[in-house]
Amino acid sequence: MRIAVLSDIHGNAVALDACLARLDRLDVDERVFLGDVVGYLPGEVACLHALHADGFACQQGNHEAMLLAGGATDDGDPVYAHGAAARRLGAEGMRTLATWPVTRTMEDEGLRILFVHGAPEDPLAGYVYPDADLSGWDALPYDAVFMGHTHRPFARRIGDVLVANAGSVGLPRDAGSLASFAIFDTGTGDCVHVRVPFDADEVVRRAGPGLHPATVAVLHRPRGAVVGEVLA
Repeated sequence: MRIAVLSDIHGNAVALDACLARLDRLDVDERVFLGDVVGYLPGEVACLHALHADGFACQQGNHEAMLLAGGATDDGDPVYAHGAAARRLGAEGMRTLATWPVTRTMEDEGLRILFVHGAPEDPLAGYVYPDADLSGWDALPYDAVFMGHTHRPFARRIGDVLVANAGSVGLPRDAGSLASFAIFDTGTGDCVHVRVPFDADEVVRRAGPGLHPATVAVLHRPRGAVVGEVLA
């Protein structure tokens, strides 16, 4: 079985559309979303509909958790723009987010797989960067662990355990206009990262004049060395 793992869309419908178009040309059996469809950019409603239309198994990220815990106000971090997101989602959209689990496990080909937004010990808010000390992770009761949250893709083997971050669809931190997602083959145990270019200027145009300058800066972050295969 081949599993596509996406994370951290953050309302970027332009990037998500590009990734879904690429997925339609790839051979995948399951689609998993690790959370953070909301925050930063104003396209969360379209992104939510697209995820459900494409049959993604969705779970919460820290931004969904903040909204559901009452953080959907305009008094919070202005970069997140949670208040406006909650108004666009409405009661029905918020109820949908509330049905998403915080963690997910899957078994296939004799492998036990954990999906979290953050980290195994802190599923919503744990940060695991590419250079993190993963000592002891080989003792986890899983064969593979998939995460998001840091917006930085990587895959490492710690003993017999594959530890992978899918990166970010909507706001990649290593290359602003180069979406990232992962594909895991349970038959071979291989994990590959797919990088899909998107039009950052179009994202900014759709967002309108209220987009926070910090978000614009991330979208226009120059591309250096990147993890994964870049596909046009």
